[in-house]
Amino acid sequence: MPAFSFETALLVLVTIGFFVLAKIVLSLREEIRELKAARKPPAAVVAPAPVVAPAPVEEEVPADVYAAIVSAIFIALGDQQRIVSITPDKSMAWSREGRRNIFGSHSLR
Repeated sequence: MPAFSFETALLVLVTIGFFVLAKIVLSLREEIRELKAARKPPAAVVAPAPVVAPAPVEEEVPADVYAAIVSAIFIALGDQQRIVSITPDKSMAWSREGRRNIFGSHSLR
């Protein structure tokens, strides 16, 4: 019986490991395909959400701002969302925070 060298034994183990790893990857790919197929919605036609007129605005929001808000919500959340109201912020907190950032970035002399 011929004696095997260390390199030969290592090569055999690496080859077996490669085939085991390939089998695991192929079985995982098959399971992923099955999960994706199970997750697909049925081909039935889904009625779109009813279009609801926007709620009356207490203070006037510019039309371009309103359009930007509506389009951002549509892009981020989809068409199944409904905007209840859009009102301007009366507290001026954002402008105060902006001023605080600007003045905080200045160095005192």
